[in-house]
Amino acid sequence: MQSTRRKQFKAVYLLFIFVTIICIIWAKRLALAGVNNEVVLVGNVLLFVLAMLTLYMHTKAAKNSNPNVLVRSIMGAMLLKMMVVGTTAIIYVLVAKQNRNLPAIFVLMGLYLVYLVIEVKVALQLNKKEPADGRN
Repeated sequence: MQSTRRKQFKAVYLLFIFVTIICIIWAKRLALAGVNNEVVLVGNVLLFVLAMLTLYMHTKAAKNSNPNVLVRSIMGAMLLKMMVVGTTAIIYVLVAKQNRNLPAIFVLMGLYLVYLVIEVKVALQLNKKEPADGRN
């Protein structure tokens, strides 16, 4: 079971590491493009933590014999992510005021979609598991 969990979380780890390395190595290129790499790094950490939390929720729910638990887990995770990301974006815009970096916000919106695709892919894989009662 542990190796299965590692495989499911591998894509999230790789995306996080890839984006972090890009932000560090291409800091000057991002700055020339008008993207604040510090905002992208902090947002990437937030999205990574949320993705890990939601994937943990999904794997835990997939162990339950009731299929509704997985559906509720997916819906709850989506609500949690939207609320946390939305609140964080509003706080950033209010705190940064005129210094806010819209290109970084758009990059993070794209990253949110990539993390979402990975989460949905893993949730679909978990949904294909064998039924707990042994029936097909």
